[in-house]
Formats: sequence, structure tokens, C-alpha cells
Amino acid sequence: MTTLLLVDDHHIVRQGLKFLVDSMTDYEVVADFSDGREVIGYLAEGVHPDCILMDLVMPHMDGIETTKYIKQHYPDIKILVLSSYIDEEHVIGVMEAGADGYEVKDSEPGQLIETINKVVAGEKYFHPAVMTAAETAVSLPHLKNKLSKRELEVLEEMTKGHTNKEIADILFVSEKTVKTHVSHIFTKLEVTDRTQAAIYAMTYNLINK
Repeated sequence: MTTLLLVDDHHIVRQGLKFLVDSMTDYEVVADFSDGREVIGYLAEGVHPDCILMDLVMPHMDGIETTKYIKQHYPDIKILVLSSYIDEEHVIGVMEAGADGYEVKDSEPGQLIETINKVVAGEKYFHPAVMTAAETAVSLPHLKNKLSKRELEVLEEMTKGHTNKEIADILFVSEKTVKTHVSHIFTKLEVTDRTQAAIYAMTYNLINK
């Protein structure tokens, strides 16, 4: 019997998935949880399912962070991400975390069953829309040129309209250092001024809003 574990913060989604799995021979849902922390606690008890159906946007610990942790500590567990989010940020995050598959939530039941079968059998499967997003992401400046933690902090203050001197005071660094960070930010994001940088940051969720 192939064991599955469901992770989604919406109870009705978990119930729907349980109903679907019940229609599949040789599959059993052994547990379901609403966020990543609960899953990690469960796995720590020594109960390891064959495959986890993982949501992405959840409280406390999201699907990308949870997937990364599980793949680092329990690499044999297959993880199939099931989400309605197919933007570049989520797609790249899922792939970098090591997920075995990525299916969209509005897929037909038959398609989802087929995807589960493929992932459990050891195949990698990513929905075509997900692959398109991944191909697009390759050309995005902030994914080609990752901003450092300090650069992201400077960028966040820039979006608030703070001057270099104000940012220097807030981050307890020199104004010269801030100017250097701003220059690097412009280069990495391929923009020419603070307004463009702010718009880019908000468009791709690079900062805390």
C-alpha cells in the first residue's frame, strides 16, 4: 500500500484530496496537516509516507521551506506540490527546494491521479504552465543576479522613499556604503533609478510590504 500525506491549510481541499485518493487502489492517506511545522513534527516521530502532496502558501511554514527541509532530512520521501500559484518566484523556489513534481490545483482529477502515479514511481513531473514560468524566470534579473540580504534591506528602505543618509542611519552603516549598495541594486535589477527599483521590488515581492 502506497502511503500519502496531505498538507494544505484549507480543510475542504484536504477533504477533497482524501476523497480522490479513496478512489485510487493501493493508495492510502495516513495523515493530513494544515502547515509545514506540523508535518515536520510528524515525520520526526518516525512515520514516513511514500509521498507528500504539498500546498505552497500556508501559515507558520510555507510549502517551499517545508519541502526544502524534508528533502534535506528525508530525501526518499517524494513531494508533489499542488498549488494554484504558477508565478516565477514560486516555481523557481519549488524547483530549488527539490520537489519531485508540481501540479496545478484546477487540474482534472484524472490528471492529478496520473501525476501522483508518476511521482510515486520516481518520475519528475511539472505541469506545462509551471515549465513555461520556469523558462521565463531564467531571464528575470533578480533571479539571474541574487541580491544579498543587506541589498534587500537597502531596497526595502528605498521603496519607503528614504534617502541614502536616512537609510544609513536606519541600518547603522555609512552613507558611502549605502551608495555602493544602491549602485549594486541598480545593476542587478537592470534599472536606472530608485523609482524603477521600487516598482520592480513590489512587482516581484522582493520586500516585506
